[in-house]
Order: sequence, then C-alpha cells, then structure tokens
Amino acid sequence: MDPTIRTLRSVVELEQVREAWSSWPGNRDSEMESYLRYLQSNGVTERPHVIVVERDRKPEAILVGRIDLGRISCRLGYRHLDLPARILCFVYGAFRGNLSNENSGLMVNSIMDSLKAGEANVAYMNYLREDSELFRLSIEKPGPLCRDYVRIGQPHFATRLPNSPEEFYRGLSSSARWQAKSKEKKLTKDFAGDVKIRCFREVAELDSLILDVEQVAKTSYQRGLGVGFADSPAMRDGLRLKAERGWLRGYVLYLGGRPSAFWIGDVNDDTFGSDYLGYDVQLGKYSPGMYLTLKVIEGFCEDSREGVRAVDFATGHAQYKEVLSNQQWRETCVHVFAPTLKGVSLNLTRTFIGGLDQTIKKALSSTGLLQKIKKGWRARARPQVATQS
Repeated sequence: MDPTIRTLRSVVELEQVREAWSSWPGNRDSEMESYLRYLQSNGVTERPHVIVVERDRKPEAILVGRIDLGRISCRLGYRHLDLPARILCFVYGAFRGNLSNENSGLMVNSIMDSLKAGEANVAYMNYLREDSELFRLSIEKPGPLCRDYVRIGQPHFATRLPNSPEEFYRGLSSSARWQAKSKEKKLTKDFAGDVKIRCFREVAELDSLILDVEQVAKTSYQRGLGVGFADSPAMRDGLRLKAERGWLRGYVLYLGGRPSAFWIGDVNDDTFGSDYLGYDVQLGKYSPGMYLTLKVIEGFCEDSREGVRAVDFATGHAQYKEVLSNQQWRETCVHVFAPTLKGVSLNLTRTFIGGLDQTIKKALSSTGLLQKIKKGWRARARPQVATQS
C-alpha cells in the first residue's frame, strides 16, 4: 500500500502516535516527553507541527516540529539582525522512524505545502546531516526564491569508547597524551589531596548542581555572548526532566573546594550526549575542562554498569573535540522560505547579510586575521568577573 502523510497540530493528536514515537531511537530533543515539556515552557510556541508518514494506517516515520512566533537571525560576525517571522521549526534529530529516501521526499513535500498554505513564513531544519536525503531534498526541492543560499554548517564530533582507559589513550595522538599527562601532573601536585569530581543525577541534587555550575559559567565568554549554560526557568525545567527520567549526568570538578569545571549531558542508550562544558578561566593553565572530560571518559571505559560505549560531543568545532574524537561528520541548518511576499523578503534580506558575512570571513581568513578577531571578540564578551583575582 502507498504511504500517506498527515500533520498533527494539537497535543491531543500527538497521543495517537505515542507508542510508535516512543519506540523509535533518536536524540533527546525529539524524544516525546522532552518535546512536550518544551511546548509547555516555550513562550513563543503556538502549537505542535508533527508530520507523520503512515503505511497500512500505521506510523512509519515522523518529523518533529512546532510553529513558533519567533525571529530569523541574520548574522554579521558576532552581530545579529533579528527579523520577526512565523517559523515552522523542526527540532534537532527531528526525523524518527524509517529514514528512507521515499519518506524524506514526503516530508519535504509536506513542509512546502504548509508554507504555501500560509502556515508559516519559513521552515527551519535544525542541523541536518549533509549525507542525508532529507538535507539534499531540502536544498534542492524549493524554488529559486525559496531555497537557502547561506546555509550554516558545522562539524559534529563523537567517539566510540574501547574497553579500557589505556586503550582509549593509545587512540590519541602522542602530543595529546603528553599534554594530558603534563597538565594532570601539575594539577594534582598544586591541589594535592584536594581534587574531587562529583556526579549529579537526582532531582534533589539539582539546586546544588546549578549553584556550582553557575559559579563557573558566569566567568565564561559564552555567557557574554548569551550562549552556553545559564540558570533560567527553561534550563532548570530541562535538567529536571532529565533527572526525573534517569538521563542526567552532571559532572563538576572541585579544586581546593571550589567549582572549577563542569560537564553536563545525558545518557541515551549507550551514548553520553554532551550539552554544556566549561571551566574557570583563572585556572586555564591546568586545563581543568580537559582534565574533567578525560576523567569522566576513563570512568565510562572502566564502569560497565553505566553502559556508556560512546560520547557524542555535539555539533560545533572545538579543539578538545577534535583531539578526543574518532568520528566526525558535517551537519548544516537549512531554511525553506514560503513562496509569499513575506517569505521571499525574508530570504532576500538574510541572503544579502549572510552573503556579506561569508565574504568578509573568507577575506579575513585568507589574511590570518579571522582567528585573532574571534579571540578578541571572546575576550571582550567575557564578563569582568572572570578577570578578577
């Protein structure tokens, strides 16, 4: 029987596919309970928008999205121009179930039909794998005025873990091994007898976790840029859900009794997914973030009860990810604009500003200035508390 497609636009309708949805593996962002909790807490979300492919009247695949009254960001360096828009937003890892080429085509057709019908001004696909059919069709199917010309791509890093810490370290470069050993030796010498790592998992531990992590996060350049960990109702709600369902793993390194680095994520099947990582910049000479990361990975290799056999470092480039990973692929955000005056206008504005941003970056990169400018922006963005003694 040929597949059929329908769109679920209410929480009541979502319950019709709960059994199938919950049976399919995938990222926590598209897990049903996480998605429902986000719908309740996100003030700009208007309603669900979940596309379902059915065969023989049984769900075969879903694409998890929502309608947001939000803004499309046009980026020029670290500056942003935000354009109001009605957005059909698909979460990270939105595609669950049978990820066939046929189902991918049906999903993209449904998105374009919804945009044409005026349900949204633009659809936003959150970091699709570039080797996926959904990505290819999302950039090829829309007409010239509706397709995305300034797509933002990032590497995604992960590592499969061996059965012992020794084998893990053998998989690193000789330089990385030497650096890790040297930094650890200095750290354990200067904080002799006062180095502690604590793992937070329970709802009752959330206040302590957030208090200690906030002490570190408020000193970071990410805080100055408005990204990364920040104590907020939405952050607390997300951590609470993970703790309630047994997913949460929040690791904090204490040096001299003081929170000095943190690594927060969740366990999904056999994979630890990294969400937030940071360290006290005043202790940068010890590389406390790398020290904590390596010790947690050692624990995963040694403790079979935890069942973690892989670490997903998530999308985005960072030196520590490149050093520790043995898997890498590319992911890119894709916009599809509605074939309307508002949709096309948004696309033209975003294309002009984004094209200018990319041109400037290429010019600066060719002269070696890009990294210096990024470093300067991050130094300026870092809150002053980070430089106080």
